[in-house]
Amino acid sequence: MVRNSNSERGENTTARLEPDTHAPVVLFEERLDCRLTTGKIPDISVHVTCRDKTAVTCDVRAIGSQELVLIAPNHAGTLAARDLVTFSISEDGSLLLTNQSGIAHWTRPEGDKNIVALFSGSRLDRLLDHGLLHERRADVRYPVNLQAVLIADHFYQDARIVNYSLHGLCLVSATDLELNRHYQTDVFCEEGSLRLSATPQWTRRITGGHLIGCALTPQYGMLLTCRHKALSAGLNGDDSNGS
Repeated sequence: MVRNSNSERGENTTARLEPDTHAPVVLFEERLDCRLTTGKIPDISVHVTCRDKTAVTCDVRAIGSQELVLIAPNHAGTLAARDLVTFSISEDGSLLLTNQSGIAHWTRPEGDKNIVALFSGSRLDRLLDHGLLHERRADVRYPVNLQAVLIADHFYQDARIVNYSLHGLCLVSATDLELNRHYQTDVFCEEGSLRLSATPQWTRRITGGHLIGCALTPQYGMLLTCRHKALSAGLNGDDSNGS
C-alpha cells in the first residue's frame, strides 16, 4: 500500500511510522540458503566463549568474509541469539585465529544440534587462509519475517523483510521500488522499531507483488541483527563493504 504524503497527513518526516496492518498479503516462500542446511568444513573447529563465560566447541558449516555458520551442541542457554561472544578458530588442534569478537544472530535446531550463525567483528578473509572461505557470494542470507515501511520523499511503502545478510536484505512488497534509490527503512522488531537505509538493486515479480533485493549501508546488517545500537558497541567492526 502506497501511503499519502506527509503534507497530506500533516506528519513530521522524521516521525517513525507503524506498518499498515491492512496492506495486501504478498505470497512468497523463502528457501533457506544451502550454506545453512548442509555441509561441514573438515578438521576445523571454533571455540566460543559466551557473555556468561560459558564455553562451547563447534564444528563449522561455512566461513564467510565476516561470518561463521557453526554446528553447535544443543546445550540449553549457550549461544543465544544476540549474545556477544569471543571465539578462536583451530585446524587439527592448531590455532589459526584467537581472541576474536562476534555476535550470535541466528539459530536453527537440527536434530540434536543447533545451527548458529555469528557475525565477526573483524574481516575473516583478511585473517584466514582464503581456502577456508566459501567461494560463493560473500554474505550468507538468513531468513527472517519482519514488517517494514520504506520512505522516500513523499512515498511510503509497507513491506516484509524475508531475509538479511551483513550488507543487504530482501523484501516483498505489493508495489515495485525504484532501483538505486535510497529508501529510509523503518523495521519493526520485537523490541521496537529500527531505522536503516536500503537501496534496491534488483526486483522480480512474484504472486501479488514484487521480491526486491536491497543493499544496506555498510554494517547496517549488523545493526539489524543487534536490534539496538548498544549491542554492537562491543564489536571491533570494520566499516568496509565486503559484499
